[in-house]
Amino acid sequence: MAFNHLIYPIVVEKAEDGGLGMYFPDFPGTAILSLDIAEGIRKAKDMLVDLVLEKEEQGQPLPVPSAPENISLFDESDRIVFVEVYMPPFRNEAANKAVTKNCTLPKWLRDAGEDAGLNFSQLLQASIKEALGIKSIEKHL
Repeated sequence: MAFNHLIYPIVVEKAEDGGLGMYFPDFPGTAILSLDIAEGIRKAKDMLVDLVLEKEEQGQPLPVPSAPENISLFDESDRIVFVEVYMPPFRNEAANKAVTKNCTLPKWLRDAGEDAGLNFSQLLQASIKEALGIKSIEKHL
């Protein structure tokens, strides 16, 4: 089941250069470097969206968000903040992303289509939708 609103904790650490280091404890290997908290949260939201879309595409479950009391902080200046994302717009964008699919047709047909100024991509999409009986994309997202 895909959830629309997701909230995950992120650990914010002060870096030696005055910036911030951030990571999601529930997604091992994540790391964000930022000059300030606003930029860091924007980067964290982008990263969280990518992580969620990747897990969903691979059919893997999302980790359960950690409770703050279960997150180990390594320095007394470390803080936990929460990052929220609303996934439907990002899922729609990912679903409508153009992908390349090679198809084969006789040279004479390609040449005739090009001479006629046809858009092969639009024709292929329309034909596949017709063959599948698809009238609206919303039902298929």
